[in-house]
This record gives sequence, C-alpha cells and structure tokens, in this order.
Amino acid sequence: MIRQFPSTNANRGFTLIELLLSLSLGSMLFVVLLQLIGADLRLGKSMASRLRESAQRRRTLELIRDELAIGSTWMVDPAVSHQWPCAMAGRQPVLAIGLDSAHTQASIQTIVYSVGAAPSPIWRGQVLMRCGPAYGLDGVIRAGGRAQNRVLIDGLPKQGLGFQARLDSQSKVLHLELEQLADGGSGRLRSVAVF
Repeated sequence: MIRQFPSTNANRGFTLIELLLSLSLGSMLFVVLLQLIGADLRLGKSMASRLRESAQRRRTLELIRDELAIGSTWMVDPAVSHQWPCAMAGRQPVLAIGLDSAHTQASIQTIVYSVGAAPSPIWRGQVLMRCGPAYGLDGVIRAGGRAQNRVLIDGLPKQGLGFQARLDSQSKVLHLELEQLADGGSGRLRSVAVF
C-alpha cells in the first residue's frame, strides 16, 4: 500500500542557482528597506532640529519684544558705553534698551543685545548675548539683582550679523531679523519681527 510517485515529480525542487538568486534578491530588498528606514530617521531628526531652532528664534524675538515694551527708550547700533553693566569682550552691540525706572524695580537700567564670538567653545559659531538684569522665577525682572551676560542663541553666521535691528525712519517701526545656520551648516534659517 505504499504509493510511489513517479521519479520525475519526486526530484523536482529548487536548484542551487534558484536558491542563491532568491537569497540575493531578498537580501537586496532587506538592504533597501534598511536604507529607507535610516533616511526616514535622518529626515525626522533634521525636522525636529529645525523645529527646535525655529522655536528658539521665536522665543528670543518674543523676549526682545517684551523688553522693548517695558523699556522707555532704545537705540539701534549703539556705541559701546562704559556705563553698561557687562563688558562686550569684542562683541558688537546691536540694540540697547533703557528701562523705565517707574515700571521696573531693577537696579540695572540698561539691557544690551550684542553679537560676536562665543564666550566658551560649547556654543556653535557666533552668538547673540543679552546683558541686563536677571529675571526671577515668576518671569519678572528681579529688583536689586546683578547684571547677567547670557547667551540667548548660538549658530549665527560668521559673515555679517546674525541679529540685526533696523529703524524705519518714516514709520518709526523697528525691524528685527535673526538669522541662524541650520544644524550641520546646510542652510540659513531666518526669523523676522516688526515692532
């Protein structure tokens, strides 16, 4: 009762060449899929980095806008003054804001934004620094506090100023422009604000 198959059907199977060909095609498909996944991860990382840098530029311009709102006077491209609470250390002052002593209790009455070399090698490229009174945990300028000189944003281009303030002489509108090199130096990212 043992049933025997004809020898022509029993010997049929895949040849070594067919097996090697299918193995190589499967391997190539696997490599292509891995490359697509890697490219997607790199794109996601790049998009997250640009989004983070965009949010940082937006927050920087919002801080400047808020300080212009509480300031009584401001000056574009001011000359370096020895009355400022922080040394410029070769950085170029771009915007100086005089605070109104009636509305703020700060002992330091000037906020200076400057562009130049970073104070330490942990920062990328040129930096935008803020010299002025410190803020408390409640988000209000601390009364009687000392001046702080802090980096607001790094990665500004080495050629030209990464932060510019221009006053439109006819409309008296202040144009602020903040330009930052993309992570990896692949391009420039720009944010503009008008006050």
